[in-house]
Amino acid sequence: MRNLKLVVEYDGTAFAGWQAQRGGSVRTVQGEIEAVLAQVLRELPKMAAAGRTDAGCHAAGQVASFHTASAMTLSRLARALTGLLPPDVSVVQLAEVPEAFHARFSARERRYRYRLLERPSSLWARRAWWPWMPLDPVALTRAFAPCLGENDFRAFAGKDPGGLVLEHGRCRVTRLEFVRWEEGVALEVHANRFLYHMVRNLVGTATAITKGTRAAGDVAAILASLDRRRAGPTAPPHGLTFESVVYPPELAPIGPVFDATGSEVAP
Repeated sequence: MRNLKLVVEYDGTAFAGWQAQRGGSVRTVQGEIEAVLAQVLRELPKMAAAGRTDAGCHAAGQVASFHTASAMTLSRLARALTGLLPPDVSVVQLAEVPEAFHARFSARERRYRYRLLERPSSLWARRAWWPWMPLDPVALTRAFAPCLGENDFRAFAGKDPGGLVLEHGRCRVTRLEFVRWEEGVALEVHANRFLYHMVRNLVGTATAITKGTRAAGDVAAILASLDRRRAGPTAPPHGLTFESVVYPPELAPIGPVFDATGSEVAP
């Protein structure tokens, strides 16, 4: 059995999220990839993912892993995935990894970006949100400084649709910064874990601060309250992109890494 790692990008507009649903009644990213793997490998692989993105959210560097008994070369498998997957999902890297590697449980840091527009944009309408207001990235970064470090983020957590009850809401945030990008302002946030809707609720709170319905100095009190009602609204999903995942160096790929064309690339 080989343990394989996939780096996946997708436009989440037409997907009901990452996670495959029982009965396959809705279209998911996991469902599409697993269907192709089953066709090519003649197996029924079950993938684990670094994060379960919501309906409408995107990914530039989602990571998934699965075990296979197939002896198919990774170069050939990469080309097969590229040829058979739909155009809104791509496996951009494929590699064999150590047995101990698990896409979810081995992750040390997950990195998200939420893009906001400063004006309506047809080119970015599926990948960024126009909140009808200009945002001050310096002031907002300063306002959310209390969120850095390890804190309980239940005040920024949505209710899990699966009824999951959190054992705790602690997340270790290493970066939370509002930065300029070519079409407006983006929130860059890195953490060891994220709660359901956490990034989108941070963005919604940022827009509430900008409108004046929340004060910039309220963030620490909102965080400490553990009360979702104290934070701002939930921003729409289409501005959110799962950018990348960080893993320990000892779990780096074994041997070559292949891109979507089946060509060997630097890991």
